[in-house]
Amino acid sequence: MKAMTPGKMRGIDTLCTDEGVIAVLAIDHRDSLRAVLPGEATNDELIEFKMELIRGVGPQASGVMLEPEFSLPYALERGVLAGSQGFMAALEAQGYMQDPWAGPTQMMPGWSALDAKKLGAGAAKLLLPYAPERLDHAEQQRKVVADSAAVCADLDMALLVEPVAFGMKDHQRAATVLETVQQLAPLPIDVLKLEFPGDPTNPAGWADACAAVNAACEQPWVLLSSGVTFAEYKAQLEVAFDNGCSGFTGGRAIWRPASDASPMMRSEVISGMVSDQFAELRALAVAKAKPWREV
Repeated sequence: MKAMTPGKMRGIDTLCTDEGVIAVLAIDHRDSLRAVLPGEATNDELIEFKMELIRGVGPQASGVMLEPEFSLPYALERGVLAGSQGFMAALEAQGYMQDPWAGPTQMMPGWSALDAKKLGAGAAKLLLPYAPERLDHAEQQRKVVADSAAVCADLDMALLVEPVAFGMKDHQRAATVLETVQQLAPLPIDVLKLEFPGDPTNPAGWADACAAVNAACEQPWVLLSSGVTFAEYKAQLEVAFDNGCSGFTGGRAIWRPASDASPMMRSEVISGMVSDQFAELRALAVAKAKPWREV
């Protein structure tokens, strides 16, 4: 594992279970959340949805992934996020979904890793559209990572980077995720949040794909959910945990039933199905994931 300062180590520890694995509820979605909520969701509706999730599922999570537009300040001001609850904060601006390859990742105006640190974040998170074959764009994105890492280093703050190859085909997945890790792992990244490297149509190759990624990583890695079903995500995590993965940062695969529910039923769905699903994945991570300090 890369050398890490005590401040960064403490930041990551605030996002972990007592066993040292990462079981984070990811609700930093903005444009993508608005797209899955029924109707024309207002900003206030996005905020309330996130507050309900934090209330209902947050206490079971080792940490929560937030952003400053619709969750972070409201969760702190309203006391929805417990003082003992760790959180990480997104840095990137929205708009990348329209064309992920239009240019390098932009940061949110008026918001920085310093602002997140002042609010008590254990880590900064950077979503990074990344396709290794897009050479010029990939080079720009590596500079974005290096610049963000330098800022976080000055703050003694951990940086989690989430490379996503939008539009990736199933048969390209193993090679694309592995090459992405090979290109990004040498950079001063503290945790990598990765797409599952296995081809969904070829489960027999999942273990080898995860093992190759684990061998290429120079830092702990966790698995994002990419909007797959809960059953698919759980199956992916089983294999990833067997091959060195240190946890998960799960989003839509866990809370999608709540976004599909009517506002009248949402609290019940969150306290029931969504909470149960998160607890199931946390138990799996505690039993099988590799504690990040053992990487």
